[in-house]
Amino acid sequence: MNIAVIGCGNLGFSIAKGLANKQKEFDLNITATDPYADLDKIRAIGINASRENSEVVKSSNMIFLCVKPWVAKDVIEEISPFMNNSQILISPVAGLSIDQILGYCSKKISVFRIMPNIAASINQSTTCVSCYAEDDVIQETLKILNILGKTIVIEESRINSATILTGSGIAFVLRFMRAMVEGGIEIGFKSDIANEIVAQTIKGTVELFMQEGTHVEQLIDRVCTPGGTTIRGLNEMEKNGFSSSVIEGILSAYKVIAK
Repeated sequence: MNIAVIGCGNLGFSIAKGLANKQKEFDLNITATDPYADLDKIRAIGINASRENSEVVKSSNMIFLCVKPWVAKDVIEEISPFMNNSQILISPVAGLSIDQILGYCSKKISVFRIMPNIAASINQSTTCVSCYAEDDVIQETLKILNILGKTIVIEESRINSATILTGSGIAFVLRFMRAMVEGGIEIGFKSDIANEIVAQTIKGTVELFMQEGTHVEQLIDRVCTPGGTTIRGLNEMEKNGFSSSVIEGILSAYKVIAK
């Protein structure tokens, strides 16, 4: 399968790299295009690179549109004449609806609106998906999207919400990690040791949560003992607005994209 990745910023490059990691296994021929990116850096991950969208689009079965929202319309109108009805357009462009994409494109193509995150580069993205396509095309496309990590099909009306939980969410988690590391330094660890402890603790927590499939509060209860250190720390965090600040941060971020 021939795949084009148009736009190689942070997210586009992450998607291209994740696909490149599995290109032999899935028999993929990947080409990334970008007018400004370092093409040698793109080629270094084992894929083709170009500055010409039209030539790459002509020969592609699947096209990832990884451009900024304010140039998306122009790029779609640029490549539309070179597309055909059997092609699949996949867009992680924030705020750009399937109807808008179809309106900008002169062809009756299959359209997938996705929201992954930069963990796609190591095939660990959470990718939320909604689509306008036939069932056989949906299955074919999900097989490719699953290369990037875990794929969750949702209603398009929830894609903006997914943008916050998965796209922005990775930064929220990293900020929490940074706070834990700084706390670890406060209580005596060197920064490299604190980083290692925090990273493995979070990795183990996620694996435990996913494997047991229980409610987070049940796991918290297993760590807390009466009068112990954990409940004291949690109560102090809540006194300082930990949960409410996270929720308000998510709501505030959502308001930006929901305008």
